[in-house]
Amino acid sequence: MNANLRTTFEKIVKRAGLTVWPRLFHNLRSSRQTELAESFPSHVVCDWLGNSEDIARKHYFQTTDDHFARAASDDSKAKQNPKQSAAVSTRGASRPKLTNPENADKSEAPRYCSQRKVVREGFEPPTKGL
Repeated sequence: MNANLRTTFEKIVKRAGLTVWPRLFHNLRSSRQTELAESFPSHVVCDWLGNSEDIARKHYFQTTDDHFARAASDDSKAKQNPKQSAAVSTRGASRPKLTNPENADKSEAPRYCSQRKVVREGFEPPTKGL
C-alpha cells in the first residue's frame, strides 16, 4: 500500500477542528515516550519504542507543565527528606573561610586565584601522600 500518512493525518487533524502542528509524528512519539517514562523505567520504554536512552534524552523526553506544577506544589515540599534539611542547615558551620587579600599577610602567598577567588586546592584540603 502506498499511502501518504502525513497528508492523511493532517486532513484528520483539520477535520477535527484543530491546527496542524509541525513534525506531527515526531511530536506524537515524543509525547508518548514522555508519558510512558512517568510509569515505566526508561530502558523499558526505549526498548518498546525502539530507540536508545541517549536518543530519548536528546530528542524525545519533554518537560511538561505538570512537572513544573508538581515541583512547585506544597506536596513536594512536604515530602522532602528531613535529614536533607538538617544537613543543609548545619553544613555552613564547618566551612573554611577564605582570607581577604587586603587583610592577608603579604609574606604568605595567597591560597586563591586573585581574579576568581578559587582556592587552589579545591574544595577539599590537600592530602599528603596521595
